[in-house]
Amino acid sequence: MYQISNHNYFFIVTASYQRKLNNFRLHNTCHTNTMQQQLPQIYITVVIATFLCSLISFRLHYPFHLRLFSILLEFTALTEILANFFLSRLHLASNYPVYNIFILVQYPLLAYYFGHILTSKSLRRITNVFIALYPVFWVSIFLFVYSLNDWCTYGAMAGDFFIIIFSVRYLYELFTGDRLVSFKKHSEFWIAVALVFYSCCKLPITGILNYLVQDWQHHNRETTLELIAFLQVLNIIMYSLFIYAFLCRANFMDKK
Repeated sequence: MYQISNHNYFFIVTASYQRKLNNFRLHNTCHTNTMQQQLPQIYITVVIATFLCSLISFRLHYPFHLRLFSILLEFTALTEILANFFLSRLHLASNYPVYNIFILVQYPLLAYYFGHILTSKSLRRITNVFIALYPVFWVSIFLFVYSLNDWCTYGAMAGDFFIIIFSVRYLYELFTGDRLVSFKKHSEFWIAVALVFYSCCKLPITGILNYLVQDWQHHNRETTLELIAFLQVLNIIMYSLFIYAFLCRANFMDKK
């Protein structure tokens, strides 16, 4: 997501890593194997497929928060298409501005999504505070730390940190609540699991990549490429879980 993205950045997709493999490939063809070359295309295909599957939420009248998540997936798919295929038409030298704008929308939308499904009043207040303050944080980063053409590591890491908190809290409420839940057909459960899985893996790797990419000419380039490829694999797994999240509910409703 976030990479949605490669941000990956969300959702989602946190989203800002997906293009780095192509940027490095020009200088590291001897280190790039066939699978690494194919991963960005596989990832984009999975993102588009996830959005298309999520459209079932409108046809079968899923709850509002799931339809909102489908809109976020649409925004993610459009971001990836722009960042990977239309940079020249946008007159951009890199895809960083596209992904930096993406996370400004991605993380508040994810917080808004969790604000609709969390039962804890204190956590719901925190989601509202996050929605209000994250844009201020984002603007501050680009005023004092980065330019829009830089990779916004701090924005992605801060967003991932709060998404982990919201997701874990939601899972805790599911496991400790009085209502019996069938997880195999519970869309929100699988979305939360996917976000926790991806964000927990991505958060430390983002810090490592921030150090490596800043001065990647003097570090192990193969290690950097492998970390980026690993994040792309994590993205593919996360979006595959999103696909299941939307389809499992449809299958349950058809059997009613």
